[in-house]
Amino acid sequence: MSICSRCGKPIDFRYKDGKCIPIHSDGSCVDSTNSKVNDYSGSNIDHENTCFSTNCPECGDEVFFIRHNGGSVWLEPPLCPPWYKHGCFDNSSKLYSKHNLFVDYNISEKTLHNSKSTEIILGIIKATYVDNLKKYTDLVLETGKAGTKGFRVKNNAGFLFGKLCIYDRKYGEIWPIDEPAYLFKIYDHEKKQGAELQKCPQCNASLNPKNLSKHLRVQHGVIK
Repeated sequence: MSICSRCGKPIDFRYKDGKCIPIHSDGSCVDSTNSKVNDYSGSNIDHENTCFSTNCPECGDEVFFIRHNGGSVWLEPPLCPPWYKHGCFDNSSKLYSKHNLFVDYNISEKTLHNSKSTEIILGIIKATYVDNLKKYTDLVLETGKAGTKGFRVKNNAGFLFGKLCIYDRKYGEIWPIDEPAYLFKIYDHEKKQGAELQKCPQCNASLNPKNLSKHLRVQHGVIK
């Protein structure tokens, strides 16, 4: 049996929709015996990694600036595949084609299902809240011009904190761009698609109205 590289516990692998998914026998990557450093228990807010729309300091064109994993990248809009690097900061040796993250991270077409490119966007996980029992994780995704979005996923997804992630708006799925096997389904995705969402006054995240009070309390310390 294989061993999880994150928590050291045994895992099996299952194929679903052509994707190889790691499965923990107890349904979670970590348990209560792990330290906070490993399982990201409770609330975490990232003030370093970021994703926002700005203007290129060299040519003045609109670009997206993303800082993550100790480095940074400038991308041309929109934040949809294949995520071309902006020419002023592209040091690629390729002469006749633009450098892009699709190739950098070796992303396959199967990974993106049948979603249109406009339904797939890039973003940074700015905040996480892991339930005490590790049954669910609340995520806040920063997506440049689109602002921030709030999600709830099953089990402990705390390790997504500060990571560059891909969000599939059609299928309601989110996963780290460098580890596509760790895919999380978003709770009540279909229901939220048709529901009117509410903006958090603190971070502008789009939330189901019934979750707003808890989000304000957990992520921002605001009690209403």
